[in-house]
Parts: sequence; structure tokens; C-alpha cells
Amino acid sequence: MQISWQKLVEEALEDVGLKQGDIVLVHSDSTAIREYTGLKWGEALNLLKESFLKVLGENGTLLVPTFNWDFCKGKPYSHEKTRSQVGMFTNNVLFDDRSIRSFHPIYSFAAIGPAARDLFSDLSKSSFGENSVFHRLHQINAKFVFFNVSLEKCTFIHYVEQSKGISYRFLKQFTGEVSIGDKQFIDTYDFYVRYLDRDIHPYFKRLSDKLFSIDKIHKSTLNDKYPILLSRCNDIYEYAMIGMESDPYYLIKNPPKPAIED
Repeated sequence: MQISWQKLVEEALEDVGLKQGDIVLVHSDSTAIREYTGLKWGEALNLLKESFLKVLGENGTLLVPTFNWDFCKGKPYSHEKTRSQVGMFTNNVLFDDRSIRSFHPIYSFAAIGPAARDLFSDLSKSSFGENSVFHRLHQINAKFVFFNVSLEKCTFIHYVEQSKGISYRFLKQFTGEVSIGDKQFIDTYDFYVRYLDRDIHPYFKRLSDKLFSIDKIHKSTLNDKYPILLSRCNDIYEYAMIGMESDPYYLIKNPPKPAIED
């Protein structure tokens, strides 16, 4: 009997709590699908994408990060051509004819589904601030799925840190060349960066343990081996904020080194 790999992936996604009509941001390590199915890379990536889309249905929306830090190093950004630097699955979605991309040369996203245009319209030039995609996801309490990765991949937490105004990051402006369609121009975008000289390392295990303990992260596994986690924006935001109220360094591994005086 032929194994329906896609059906098994769909069942694992449904088991973790993904439903028709959901708006979900996926952080992933897609090597799980290739190892699990034995398919070639292109087939495995398409299977994972179609599994999500089947579970979400025609009213649901799949988002993936398509981040690009080369802009911060002075390299031009092409909205249509610049590849995502956060994995093969994100590029598979990005270059799917059905997807659209949010316009931001550092923190862009690709999405397939009816909510994409509203989420991506009239965005600000902020990576994590008001009217960023992270802000929009928070407003609608979107779901996050972590496919074969941990909460350590949750970039949304930097949005929470900026909302809180923590002391170990600061707002930095990056100016460079961007292009979209036949338009090419110079523009400036902000990025809430950490101080590089203060030995700051993101560490979300305390938050993850808390969310697990109160059933705000749900878990299933694919083939009893590959973890799939699901949580919601509001829960991550609320409990990260609570953690930082009692410990301002709740989301980093150790208190930062003192700032170097000029």
C-alpha cells in the first residue's frame, strides 16, 4: 500500500491545533520532511507547503519569514529577486506564483492566502514597530507554528522587546538601495538591534517552559521524531511581558556586560 506522506503531515498539523481559516506564521527546519519521506528537496518542500495549505483551506493564510540581512551590510535589495536567508522552505513559498511578499528590505514575509494583502498593505519602514508585519500579526492574534524547531526561532519576540523598550537593544537606521518593479530608490528602514559589545544572547527557554507549563504551547510530532509546536501571538506577547516585568533580562541568557564608555 502506498504511503500518503502528505496526509500524515496534515494529520500532524491538525493534531497540534492548526485549523481551516487560520492565519499562521511558520518557522521551519524542512530537513525533517526530506528525511521522513525520502523525497528529493523540491518534492519535499512542495509537500510541506501543500500540507499547510490543505489544512488551512481556501480561507486560511500561510506566512513564512523571508528575512535578508544583506541590506544591513550595504547590499541593494530587490523585492522580486532577493532571496530569503532563513531556509529553503521560505524560498519555496516566496517564489511560488501564488505568494506575495511584504515590502521591507530586512524583515519581509511571503504569504499565500486571502489575508496576505491586508497584512502587507501600507506597512511602515520599521522592522518590529508599529505597522510592521509583526504588529499586524499581533493585532489579529495569529498562530505561530514551529516545525521541527524550537521557540528560539520566534523572531516575534523582538517585537515584544521593542514594545517593552528593553535596555540591551536600540533602534538603528539602515539606508540603502531598494527596488520594486521598475522603481529604484534610496530609502531608510529601522531595525531594533542588540549591542554587539555587551555579550547579549537571545534565550527564550524560560518563556518556552512557562508557556508549556500553562498549556499555551501545543505539541505534536511527525513520525514520533520531529516536533511541531503551535502558540498564539497574544500568549507569547503577554507572558514575555510578564517575564520582563520581574526580570528585565528574561529573554537573554545572561545580564549584558556594562556598556563601554567612550
